[in-house]
Amino acid sequence: MKKNRVWLSLFLTFAFLLSACSSGNNGSANTNAGSKEESTGENAGMAPAKLTIVLYGDETNRMKELAKTEFYDVIKQEINAEVEFQFLPWSEYAGGKTDLMLSTGEDFATYTDINYMVKSVAKGVYADLTPYLDAAPDLRANVDEASFTAFQLGGKQYAVPVGNKPNSAEFYSVLVRQDLLEEVGMTSVSSLAELEEFYDKVHAIHPELIGYASTDARRMLLYDFTDKNLYWQNEFIALDESAEDDQIISWFESEDFKKYAELMRGWYQKGIIPKYAATNTPQLQSDWNSGKAIFWAGTAARPFEGAATISQAVPEAKLANYFLGTGRPKISRGTYSTAFFVSSAAKDPERYVMFFNLLQKNQELYDLFAYGIEGTDFTLDENGRLTKINNDALIPDWLLMNKNFMRFDNSVPEDFIAEYKAWDDGAIISKGAGFNFDNTPVKNEETKLNGVFTEYLAPIGSGFVDYDEVYPRALEKLKAAGLDKYIAEYQKQYSEWYAKQN
Repeated sequence: MKKNRVWLSLFLTFAFLLSACSSGNNGSANTNAGSKEESTGENAGMAPAKLTIVLYGDETNRMKELAKTEFYDVIKQEINAEVEFQFLPWSEYAGGKTDLMLSTGEDFATYTDINYMVKSVAKGVYADLTPYLDAAPDLRANVDEASFTAFQLGGKQYAVPVGNKPNSAEFYSVLVRQDLLEEVGMTSVSSLAELEEFYDKVHAIHPELIGYASTDARRMLLYDFTDKNLYWQNEFIALDESAEDDQIISWFESEDFKKYAELMRGWYQKGIIPKYAATNTPQLQSDWNSGKAIFWAGTAARPFEGAATISQAVPEAKLANYFLGTGRPKISRGTYSTAFFVSSAAKDPERYVMFFNLLQKNQELYDLFAYGIEGTDFTLDENGRLTKINNDALIPDWLLMNKNFMRFDNSVPEDFIAEYKAWDDGAIISKGAGFNFDNTPVKNEETKLNGVFTEYLAPIGSGFVDYDEVYPRALEKLKAAGLDKYIAEYQKQYSEWYAKQN
């Protein structure tokens, strides 16, 4: 069992997911108009450009201020561009307002995941960034090549990865409130039984707290419902990483899904997943951020991502990662944090790529975008350890995370830093890493399947409804929507790709 314990007074004090929406800093480009009309850096002589970067979560007052001052000046000097940062609620990510902005031809960039990229490229709303990659030499030096490959389709780069951090076994560990664990006389959790015991003991003395701050525990509970080492390609497709073959798994037709759904049903009935989750899932995230939840799915970085949010509400809170079982290697998708796409309507895609490069260019710029101004927002000691003066979030910490530049607070033990940096040791790259499904032949079927997923499969998988009662109807709907055709097309493409890799 691998354990990472970290106190919540850590160096990263940004909130990971917040729900408020801000309209950005409209007009910020005019605040310093005339101060740097032309770039004075290595890109002097370029025509001025205006860029819009969409971020998700809450825009803090300090972010607004820096966007109009130091951020503005540096970006202007480096790439002769004015950037407007717009903030949207997380509910608008990979859909909602983001889809609307793409469909109406707005000029902007924001981050994406692979599944959203595939769907969006099929609609023709992402710009092909392949011709502009030379504009990001520093980013390419600080982000591994496998991360770039992950966001390619047909040999073309449709999103530029940012970040370089331990990413293996994402959401396969359980992130617990270690302070609560110790309060009830436990020191660790290493099985489903111990996790439920932990919930029972905490619930007995803190009935106001919820158990699990999510509705998806497929990865976290893997050791209890299957002997496979599953890794999900999307909601419908999984791979068994312990099998050296090209066979995909139709997740919702598998016996493992049934076992998993039954586990989640038990959690929902017991109250580990609160009843309101069925109609108000976003509240779970709010409860976690405010210290009202007992555990969550973990990653290498989650013990300190968004740490300030919980510690502000519960100063004594501590977090720790545990795995519920051992014996299977961690699976990695690559070391990126996220990847930025540029809308196909953008007038200057290359300038956007140049902006992405700034985010991972050097220590000085990383410090600026992640932490602010030295002496005003943070201080550094002789060992490069960071102390925050201003706790307002800037560009989201999780987005920028790069182990080449990350700074740690003095309160972070050296052994934790060593464990964090070694988190990926022994991990294996997924045998599906770099494969991106072209949904064009089954686009209509996929649309219908997504509808069935939302109406039937997601509630079953979250435990909101009983598997035996609802699944037969759900399977009937899946088949009618074209599941067999979709699975066959996915298998065909994956097998062809797999054969080339091997």
